[in-house]
Amino acid sequence: MSAGLNKILKFVQLGLLGLSAILGVVFLTGGISEDVIIYWCYILLVIAALAALGFSLANMAGNPKKAKSSVIGLVALLVVFGIAYVAGSDEILPQYEGFISDPSASKNVSMGLIAFYILGAGAIAAAVFAEVSRAFK
Repeated sequence: MSAGLNKILKFVQLGLLGLSAILGVVFLTGGISEDVIIYWCYILLVIAALAALGFSLANMAGNPKKAKSSVIGLVALLVVFGIAYVAGSDEILPQYEGFISDPSASKNVSMGLIAFYILGAGAIAAAVFAEVSRAFK
């Protein structure tokens, strides 16, 4: 990153931090409602998400060889979520009727749980593989 862009981003960061501090003080003194703070949080969330995506894409464009492994990881994650979605059930059990509103919500919850199980098992398998392979080296 160039020194000029780094300096500009530092000023933007300090400006957002200062504005957040001012909004916090005004909120605590009763000058604004919590709605303003919540909307400010949404704005900061969007800024952070755009910055993360923008810098990631710029880094991928600057170094395409490393981008290949990132894209492979992203595709693998999408495959896991696809498998979890297909395996998920839209059945609402009687004990959860008050918590889950419709079958699509039940399908999403089921998909999230199955994806968590798959990714958790993969993380455990990767840790075990790393330790076993290190023992044989």
